[in-house]
Amino acid sequence: MDDGSTDNTAQIAAEFPNVRYVHQPNRGLSVARNTGAAAARGEVFAYTDADCMADIDWLYYLIGTLTNGDFGGVGGPNVPPPAKTWIQACVAAAPGGPSHVLLTDTVAEHIPGCNMAFWRWAFENVGGFDPEYHAAGDDVDFCWRLQQAGGVIAFSPTAIVWHHRRFTLRAFRKQQEGYGEAESLLRFKHLVFFGPTGTAKWRGQIYGTPRFSWFLGRPIIYHGIFADGFFQSIYPTPQSEVAAYLSSIEWFALTIFLFGVGVFVPPLRIVPYLMLGGTLCVALSYMVRARIEPRFDTIHSRLLVMFLAFAQPLVRGWSRYFTWLHFKRTPGSVIAQHEKLPPGKKFGRSWGRLAYWNDEGKDRHSLLREIFTLLDQENWRYSIDTGWQEWDIQIYGNFWWSIILRTVTEYHGDGKCLTRVQLRYRYVTTTVIVNLIVLTLFIYHFLNTGHVQLLFAVPYALFALFLFLRARRLKTRVRELVDFAAYRINMNRILRSRFRRNPTADAAK
Repeated sequence: MDDGSTDNTAQIAAEFPNVRYVHQPNRGLSVARNTGAAAARGEVFAYTDADCMADIDWLYYLIGTLTNGDFGGVGGPNVPPPAKTWIQACVAAAPGGPSHVLLTDTVAEHIPGCNMAFWRWAFENVGGFDPEYHAAGDDVDFCWRLQQAGGVIAFSPTAIVWHHRRFTLRAFRKQQEGYGEAESLLRFKHLVFFGPTGTAKWRGQIYGTPRFSWFLGRPIIYHGIFADGFFQSIYPTPQSEVAAYLSSIEWFALTIFLFGVGVFVPPLRIVPYLMLGGTLCVALSYMVRARIEPRFDTIHSRLLVMFLAFAQPLVRGWSRYFTWLHFKRTPGSVIAQHEKLPPGKKFGRSWGRLAYWNDEGKDRHSLLREIFTLLDQENWRYSIDTGWQEWDIQIYGNFWWSIILRTVTEYHGDGKCLTRVQLRYRYVTTTVIVNLIVLTLFIYHFLNTGHVQLLFAVPYALFALFLFLRARRLKTRVRELVDFAAYRINMNRILRSRFRRNPTADAAK
């Protein structure tokens, strides 16, 4: 499958008459994999990448494992081939490369896209790869959806592909930026699999990289009871969450912030140095334990690996945050529009609580389905409850605010339903950060001078007014959308003053 390559792939494929060559304009990785599946005639779809070299027995072991159990898919390890330069060797030893995640010795939570195979029925059951993922993240999304549908992914340790790592530092940086962007897209779709910092929460063990916490916990060896085991197995300890936080962009941003605060508050100056020291310790531990090819294993190679271990989570986190902020912002042109409600159906006041009456048995689920239709038609950005949230929909608005929407239906018999909707503001991270910085500077200025000058107070008051107006405008717009969705499915809006007294009686009048 050729996704718009500009090299001589077509000429090379023409030299092998038994190879089917399919070409399409560049449309992204997921579309290419779906196109390949559509062109395939067999019952198993096997995937690898253009920068991989499959072992001669790759398919034998891959398919052998797939057919040896009740599995929907299978994958194997990807190993970097011998490096040609010392920089390539360092990149291969750096964190952030594609790797498998194992739940057990034979069952995987994730297999990288460069080494995977699936039954046709499993592929069709989950709808193939999501075209939203153009460069990365498609394999993670597919594995999670397959497991959510009840499928099991096997792991075949002998089905090996040799996967070239990036040849230059710039290419490595671009790869990590792409992975950070993919994490943000995955977070929209699989919110339950992500922690508060936006990084994935894996249930299994990530293999292929040194432990950040080698100085905190050694690998565990199973000897058997009373050391009677015939085969003594070694298992790595889980990745340290403390080390992950110490190397995160959130920790680094807090360190920089405290450096700035330390300029004005001398007793705090030691704190950011200690925090930066913790981050450097994580990079240092990676440098010590990294596996670099012996012919390139020099002091400057180790130092470069330390730098990459320090920079990789920052580059990935930076891309993750800005992709998240970009994609969860609804375009301003969408928010500026208004729903075209007929006369008599428009309500000028904006409330956080709405109520709708219907005599045809249409409840909150009908209203939510119609809201989803409008959100998609108008190009809003939103997330849906995964079962673990206290809201039904989170609608991402502008750079500062989002709206969470909750619904509940009261059933009054004979198909009579009263559906209540609650709209509430939710801060975007940038709103919290900007306000904390400004308030910190105000407090410092007040402690040193005993008063706050109007020169600083007036701009902040105007900024607070700006935030209030943006929030009110967004909430009013979402209320209009909910009103329009209810109107389209014949739900009648009940004014607050009425449904507080007797909603059933008033609606029947």
